[in-house]
Amino acid sequence: MEPNVLKRIACQSCLLAAVISASVLSYPGSACAADGVDTRSKLTVQATADSKVAPDSVTLRFAIESREEKVTDAAQKTSEQIAQVVQFLKDQGIEAKDIRTESIVLSPIYPQGQKGQYSKQRSSMQASQGLSDLFGDSTPQRATQTEAPQPSVRDELQQNQPIGFSASRQLTIMVRNIKQFETVYTGILERGVNSIAGIQWLNSDQVQHRRAARIKAIAAAREKANDMAGALDAKVARVLSVQETSRGSDPFSNSMQLFGTESSGNSIEAGLMTLSASVQVVFELSDTEFENE
Repeated sequence: MEPNVLKRIACQSCLLAAVISASVLSYPGSACAADGVDTRSKLTVQATADSKVAPDSVTLRFAIESREEKVTDAAQKTSEQIAQVVQFLKDQGIEAKDIRTESIVLSPIYPQGQKGQYSKQRSSMQASQGLSDLFGDSTPQRATQTEAPQPSVRDELQQNQPIGFSASRQLTIMVRNIKQFETVYTGILERGVNSIAGIQWLNSDQVQHRRAARIKAIAAAREKANDMAGALDAKVARVLSVQETSRGSDPFSNSMQLFGTESSGNSIEAGLMTLSASVQVVFELSDTEFENE
C-alpha cells in the first residue's frame, strides 16, 4: 500500500478517536450518557393545598314524580306540577337561563315479582324442550284430563300488564342570591317536588381561589423537595416537570346530609367551601461536591 494512503487512513483513525473521546468526556450533568440512558438524579414529590371560601350562590337538582293508573294521567300531572314550580321560581326572580330540564322519564309499574315473568317462563319452557331433544325422547305425550292447558303467548302477555305508570322530570336550578335559597327550597317542596338529587355550593370568584390553592401547592412541593434533598446531602437543581393531579368528581354532593334536621328548623347552612389543588413535581438533584467543582 502506498505511503500516502496509509498516512490518510491513520489521520482518519485519529480523528474518529478524538470524536469518541469528546463524547465520553461530555458534561456529566447532561440528560443522557453515551449509551442513551438518563443518568440524572431525580426527586418526585406530591403536594396538596386548600383554599376555604364562603359560597355566594347554589345549584340544586331536584325532580317531581307522579304515579297514576294511566300513562297520560301520570304525564299530565307531572307537567302541571313542573309548570307550577317553574312559575314560582320565576316569581322569585330566578331567570329562565338558570332553570334547566335534565331528564324526562316515563316507565311502567308492574306488580311485585311480575316484571319479566313472560321471558322467564318462555326460556324455561325452551330449555326443557331442548333437554328432551338431547336425550332422544320423541315419544308423543298424551294430554290427560287432569293436565292444565298451556297458556298461549297472548295469554301470558295479557297477564304481564303494568298496574300503573310513573312519570318524572328532573330539573337543575341556580340560585344566585344564597340568602334566597331556603325560601326557594321550601317553595318547591310545597309545589310537588318529592326528590332532591344533589346540591352544589358555588363562589363567583372560585377560579381565582383555586388558582391560589394551586400556587400554594407548588410552593409546598418545592419546600418538601428542599427538605428531602437536604436530608440526602444534595440540593435541588431545577424543575424537570410539573403536573396537576387533582381528579374531577361529581360536583353534586348528597344534599340530604347538608340539609338541617327538623329540630333545627330545617335551616340550611352553607358553611365554607374547600377548593383543593394537587400537584406532582419532578426535580433534578445535584450533589454539593459537583456544584463546587
